[in-house]
Formats: sequence, C-alpha cells, structure tokens
Amino acid sequence: MPKFYYHHCKYVLAFVGLLLAMFSASAQAQVLTGYYDEQPEVVTTDFDPPFAQPTEIYVETQQASNALTDYDWRDDGGAPLWLTEPAVSPPAPSTPVVAELTPPPPPQGAEPVDLDADSLVHDEDNQIITASGDVFLTQTGRILRADKIVYDLRTDKVEASGHVVINEPNGDIHYADYIEVKDKMKDGFVRQLQTTLNDGSRFFADEGERIDGNKTKMYDATYTPCEPCESDPDKAPTWQIRAAEVTHDEESQTISYKHARLEAFGVPVAYTPYFSHPDGTVERKSGFLAPSFGFSSSLGNFIGSQYYWNIAPDQDTTFGLTAYTKKNPLGTLAYRKRWESASLVFEGSGTSSKRRGKGEESARGHIFAKALWDINDKWRSGLDVEWSSDDRYLRQYNFRSKNVLESQLYAERFSGRDYFVARLVDFQDTRVRDEQEDQPEILPEIVASFVGEPNSVPVIKGRWRFEGSALGLRRNSEGGQDVNRVSAKGGWDRRLVSDYGLLTDVSANARWDFYNVRDRDVSTPGSGISDNATDSRFFPSLHVESSYPMAKEFERMQVSIEPVVSLTLAQNIDVNDDIPNEDSQDVQIDTSNLFEPNRFPGFDRIEDKSHLTYGVRTGLYGYEGSRGEVFLGQSLRFEDDDNPFPEGSGLSDQQSDIVGQVSGRYTDMYSLDYRFQLDGRRLSSRRHELDASADWNRFRLNTRYLYANALEGTDISESREQVQANAAYYLTKEWRVRGGGTQDFGDNPGLRKSYVGVDYLGQCLFWSLTGQRNLTDDDAGESDTEVIFRIALKNLGNFVTSDLRREQGASYSQ
Repeated sequence: MPKFYYHHCKYVLAFVGLLLAMFSASAQAQVLTGYYDEQPEVVTTDFDPPFAQPTEIYVETQQASNALTDYDWRDDGGAPLWLTEPAVSPPAPSTPVVAELTPPPPPQGAEPVDLDADSLVHDEDNQIITASGDVFLTQTGRILRADKIVYDLRTDKVEASGHVVINEPNGDIHYADYIEVKDKMKDGFVRQLQTTLNDGSRFFADEGERIDGNKTKMYDATYTPCEPCESDPDKAPTWQIRAAEVTHDEESQTISYKHARLEAFGVPVAYTPYFSHPDGTVERKSGFLAPSFGFSSSLGNFIGSQYYWNIAPDQDTTFGLTAYTKKNPLGTLAYRKRWESASLVFEGSGTSSKRRGKGEESARGHIFAKALWDINDKWRSGLDVEWSSDDRYLRQYNFRSKNVLESQLYAERFSGRDYFVARLVDFQDTRVRDEQEDQPEILPEIVASFVGEPNSVPVIKGRWRFEGSALGLRRNSEGGQDVNRVSAKGGWDRRLVSDYGLLTDVSANARWDFYNVRDRDVSTPGSGISDNATDSRFFPSLHVESSYPMAKEFERMQVSIEPVVSLTLAQNIDVNDDIPNEDSQDVQIDTSNLFEPNRFPGFDRIEDKSHLTYGVRTGLYGYEGSRGEVFLGQSLRFEDDDNPFPEGSGLSDQQSDIVGQVSGRYTDMYSLDYRFQLDGRRLSSRRHELDASADWNRFRLNTRYLYANALEGTDISESREQVQANAAYYLTKEWRVRGGGTQDFGDNPGLRKSYVGVDYLGQCLFWSLTGQRNLTDDDAGESDTEVIFRIALKNLGNFVTSDLRREQGASYSQ
C-alpha cells in the first residue's frame, strides 16, 4: 500500500472514530450541568517548554547554607526568607550575594522559604529581594525555578520570569514565561503556560491563574493526554480539546471546559458548550462510559450508552440503555457494594420482546448476583443468583452462553486442614431443546472434611482423613426422581522414600453409602419395579503408587525420566437399580485421573475390583526456560467381567485405552499441549486435543483442535471433531488486524463461527471494528451476523490500556 494512501486512511478513520465518540450521548465525558451563552473567541497558542524532559524535576544548584541561623520575619505573617550574608550591592553573577539580618523570634506555624541563586539583592527599605541567575525557591513542598525572581516580603508575593518551572508536591509540573504567585505559592497568575500532569496529560494556555493551591483556571487553552511525537514534538497530537476556558480542580480531580471543541490531528471534529471528565489521577469517577454501537442481523442496528455513578468509596452502580431498530430497547443495571466484612455484586437487564415460537411480546431479562459475608476468621456465607427469563435470552442479547445456570445459598467453615460447607442449590437449564430436562434442586448438600497432621497416626505414622456428606435432590415435576444420600469415608495416607530414591504413596480407604430413592426413573408403568427403594453399600480399598524419578544434568538442560506404577486392590460390588446414577455419568479417562483409585466422578458409581496402572513421564528442561514433557500410560483390570464403565470412556475394556500428553514451550515464541487417547489394542483414535500457539513478534497464531468419540449414557451421542484458529498481525506498533473461526468436521460439518477485526491501539486513543458471523441452530438464539464498533479516549471514557500493545523494543520495520 503506498505510504501516502496509508497515512490518509489513518487520518480519516481516526476522524470518524473521534466524531462518533464525541456525539454519542456525551459518552466519553462526565457531562455536568448548565450551558453558557457567552462564546468567547478561542485563540490558538503555541509554547515550547524550556525543558525537553519534564520529568527531570531537580537539578544541582548552589545552596545558600545548610545551617541557617538568621531570618527576616515580618510582623504581618509573611513567610521567612533564609539568608546568611549581608549584601551591599549587586555582585558579579559568579559570586552569590545575600543579606544578614537579625530577626525577632519566628511566629508559630510560619512556613520557611529556601531561596538559592547566583545573585541576590535585598532592598531593606522596601523589603524586596531580587534573585537572578539559576534561581531555586522552595516553600511548602513546591519548587519554583526561574531566571529571575522578585520576592516582596511584605505581601509574600513572588514574580518570576524567564524559563519558569514550578514542581507541585503531587508531581505536576508547570512551565511558563512569566508567573506571579503569593500566599505560599498557592495563588497566582501566569502567561504562556504549559502544564504536564503526573499521568502525562498536558495543558497549553495563553494565560492562567492558580486559586487556593488546588485549582488552575486557563484561558484559550488546550488539553491532551497524548504523548508528543518523538520525531516531531510540534506535531499536532492524535486528539486534543481546545476551549475558551479550562479548569483543573485537583480536589475534585476533574477537568471542565467551556465552549470546547474536539480536534483530531489538529482538525476540529466536534463542539460542546460545556463538559467535564476525570483528570487521570482517579480510577473511579462518575460519568458516561464509552458507547457501543453496531449491527446485528437479529436485533438490527444498535447503539448503547452507560452511565457510571461513583456513589461512595464503598459502592458504585452502572446503568445503561441500548436501542435496537428491530427490537425494543434493553435496559441494564449493575451495582457493587462493599462492607467491612461483606460484599455484594449485582447485574441485571430487562426488555420486552417476542420469544421464538411465541407470537406475543413478553417481559424478558436476567439477574446475576453474588453476595459474600465473612462472619469471622473461620466462617463465611454467601448467596449466588443466576436467573434468565428463558433459554434463548442470554445468547440472543450477548450476555453469557452457559448451558446451566446455578443459584446457591451456602455457609462455609475453614479451620486449619478441616472444612465444612452446607448449601442449597437450584439449577436452570438454558440449553435449547424441544423438551427441557428436569434439573433437580439440591436441598441440601452438607460436607464435612477433617485431615490429620502429618505423622499423627501412632506406630504406622502417616496421616488420617475423614469426610462425611449428606445430599438431598428434589425435582419439581410430577414423578421426578428424588434422592437422599448419606456418605462417610475415611482413610490413611503415607509417603515412603527409600535410600535409593524410590517414592511410594500408600493409601487405605473405606467408604459407606446409604440411599433412599423416591419416584425412581426405572419404575415405569408395567415394569413391576417399585417407586421407592432403599439401599446401602460398604467399600474398602487399598491403593499403592510408586515412582522412581531419575535426572541427568547437562550443560544447557536437565533430562528426567520417571516410571510410575500403581496397584489398587478392591472388592467386587453388585451394581443394581436401587442406587441411581446422578453425578457419575460423564466419565472419561485422561492423564489427570489415570492413576486415581476410582476413575468415576461423583459418588454414585464406584470402580470396583482390582486394577494395575503403569506409565512413564519424561522431560527436557532448559535452564533458560524452555521445556518439553512427554507422558504415556495405561490401566489394566484383573477381571474382564462386570465392567462398570460405559462405552467411549476408555475404561470399558479390560485393557484400558492408552492416554498420553506431549507439552512444551520454546522460549516465549512457541507453546504446545497435545493430549491423546488411543484404543488399547488397535491403537485407533479415540480422542485428540491440541492447543498450540506461536508468537513471531508481529504475527501471533493460536489454534485448538478436538476429536472425541461418543460417550454412552450421556448427551454426547455422536463423535465430535472441531478446529478453532485465531491470528493477529501487527501492521505497526498501534495498528493490528485479526481474524479467526471455528470449523466443525463432525456428523454435521460446516463453519460455525468466523470473525475479522481491525484495532488501533494508540497511547491515548483506542478503537476497534469487528465483524462476526455465528452459524449455529437458529433456535439456540446464537445464529447471527454482527458488526460492532468500540472507541475509547484516554481519561474521557473506557480505555484499553497498553497491555494489548506490543512489548517495548519490538521490531516493526516496514
């Protein structure tokens, strides 16, 4: 692309973004009250600061004296001037001349003035001191430097001229040609002012005045948070605000404007009579947030605005409204509150629209809330609420895509190694189906866990543990299965380390379960099976796991290899319909649970009989941070009959599937995590999962691949194969293009999602344009085409900080 065309496109895009940001319901500023009829002429002024590096605050100067004993005190309460030698006439610039006076005792509470200069003249009759030549004046934490200073002791007024610099205690720096200050430098007048705030923001003004030490009022002024161009500091910033009057109130941490216009690259693009925004020193400030606008094929064109209200240091709220061309407006509300030992976070939304398949409009919305109370150092309680008016609402309006919403009320206790929890849980299934599954309510669940100290068991040493639990499942539908369960399990663990480095973990376990089931699912009409059942079981087991890690040091890396083997001894138990399967359905073998004594999740199913598990871990570990690891393992049941695992789990045969993992990272450029499952006999594919990423400085790429067989007895009734890829390319340090998509290769292949976007990640301006297409089942509420535009100006609204930008020192050569 020609350079001329590239730069002009950049300006046009920035102009459009800035114009939208300024006129979208004042969404980039904290709009205050009132408009002003007067419209004074806005004058453009240019001023070059006398110092190229404004952060260089202190310079070496001659000090009049460190041991000051003589003062000139005014009876009218003027500030004292520290002087040490008498002055008769102005000396040569290289010879400091000061005056020696015999003062009365200093008044209580007076603030001293430290003055240092190449030349110092004291007019005793008029009580005026004139300092020139690298003048350095300090009072109440403020530092004033200038070529010349005239100090009137009677009125405590200081006039400074020539390369004037004032350093404020908060880090702000003021540059000027001429300045007049009084009352301990709290009040004053200035000409040709440039101010650099401690966050890097800058003011330029023809004239200005300082009021009460915390307010600066500037006339014919400009404000910008943008850093100056390194190659051309005089170049107009990316954006700035030019106004007839600008007031910076440090106490309220706001900057307000009268008759202001927004300029992009020096060109005016918007005007407003009056507005205000935070000065960059505060993280929370009431005001409008950055707007969002775009297009959705199901909702139409939309534009949204939110207002953030900083109610108090311990609470705030955000409320907004989004208007659509195809739907009614959507209102949103978020509230946060913090107490000394409690907190509350609430968010919700509401609208009125038609649901798919229903002709009339109805109220729709959602509520998400979290409340937490730290009762004391051991107890806490909480409330989580997740509710949606229907199964399509959250996806249709782009909130969340959770399949099951969970609300709970709970109380917890933490005491050393012990833990207790009691909770009530309600589920809402938001998966779009012709017939919704009757999700149970947990009324209640109680778990108590106790763990002994290491080597607390007499004679055999090791550590003991015990856990007790109670669970009640209730279904609202008529004939829905209700379950009551009480469980208790205890055990003993010990680690043994031999003199040759063999690690052995021994675990003895015993578990007892009691079930009471009503309205059983297996009790269908004509089956002859009772509606209610009661059953119990006792299950002891012994688990021993041994490994022998070996390592070898090399010049640039360490190599390790660790064979692992485990043996689980357990009895045979009868599986019958009296014990339902509520929480042990989704069972899958992988590298994380291969060496567990019981590979079933939950309580309802137990892996009985004895089995042997074996595997090996190996790795290369570079001293500079690179690494590579490989794991391979398999499990073998001693008996082939009465296998409790379903098809597809990898454990349904006597010889389990082979599971493995290959992972690694090379410097900061490449990363890989590959997990696989192969048939234990034929080595055919059962499951593959791949996560990989590459970062070539300007180009970033990451991909995820999944292949998995169906799992009997679950909702996963067919094989799945899917790949997802995302890429981003940095054209320059600030400009980035990105894109990605999800492709399905399963029984119903096709593109599921795709997107493209362009971002400008400037130091003081961020904007993003994204177009995305979801190609899913229309009934799910996710099939949609969207174009979304976001913009943020630093200190004027939501701003994406530099964490999205490339690292310092990165190469961007064209």
